[in-house]
Amino acid sequence: MEKREALLCAEVAQATYGKQANVESFQLSARFENKGTDTQGMFGVAHGDTLVVAFRGSEETGIADWITDLKFVQQVFPYGEGGNKKVKVHYGFIQAYKSVRDAVLNEARNTPYKKIICTGHSLGAALATLAALDIRYNFPDKEVRCYTFGSPKVGNKDFAKSYNKRVPETYRFVNGSDTVPNIPPGSYRHVGKKEPVGDTKKKDWKAIASKVIQDHFPYNYVEALKKSV
Repeated sequence: MEKREALLCAEVAQATYGKQANVESFQLSARFENKGTDTQGMFGVAHGDTLVVAFRGSEETGIADWITDLKFVQQVFPYGEGGNKKVKVHYGFIQAYKSVRDAVLNEARNTPYKKIICTGHSLGAALATLAALDIRYNFPDKEVRCYTFGSPKVGNKDFAKSYNKRVPETYRFVNGSDTVPNIPPGSYRHVGKKEPVGDTKKKDWKAIASKVIQDHFPYNYVEALKKSV
């Protein structure tokens, strides 16, 4: 895992929330959006040789609304293994990804670069995870990496197994006491390699309660990574 690359991805993930993308060594090329699902993101080039696909997350801590409202429902992952019925993902996440999938795959198909990075924060992290696997299935000649920040769990253990086999260079950053990575509960499992950042020391419950929301904010992921580079 390259820490400077991780920092760039954290800064790009944060930039998806705004109108500017002033990130060193990154050139914004286009934005994509589906207003029906309120799914947004952007494409850009890092270091002149890598396509970056970045998904915007939920506003502040709104990821909890996605999880709660959809009651943890799973559906079969519709791509890759021909609809393997054991491989399941969160219904809301896959529906959001489907709404921008054509734009994502077209960009991956047309890019002249061999390396593709998918990234995002919170809900955007879940979408980046789905995109990374989908791109890997459709373009096996591409080198696909994924950097996520404050990601919820995306699918079940069969999804995690399939994903980890195909996108081994996946780095899942968790800042301090951020609680979003603990959801959804039940049969969901995480993918990738967990990379703790920020203040990870154990605290009493009052100290943790005051940090769980702050630690999830994208700019706190950026600041934590800056200290580790």
